[in-house]
Amino acid sequence: MEIIIGVGLAIGAAIVGWISYRSDTGRKLLGGLAAIAIFLASTVIATSATRTIMDNTVYMTEIHSVLESPTFIISTGYLMVYGLARVAAGIGRGVAAR
Repeated sequence: MEIIIGVGLAIGAAIVGWISYRSDTGRKLLGGLAAIAIFLASTVIATSATRTIMDNTVYMTEIHSVLESPTFIISTGYLMVYGLARVAAGIGRGVAAR
């Protein structure tokens, strides 16, 4: 399963890269979709983590203990904001004339 997912991701990344390289409109469209995806995923993750902590319903296995880590909360929050800002900033930028 890991190999299938990895191959799928590599193929998807190659297609996105090719479209972005070949088409300015495609690059802007894919960048916009990436910004929307980061925003939506960040909202769901933050809401779920916040609700879990507020309701004190963290199911304490080793992997779930990360939800109570201030380092995890602060760093992922920053990465979500930073990633969204970088994607949004890159949408309108052109590439050198070919």
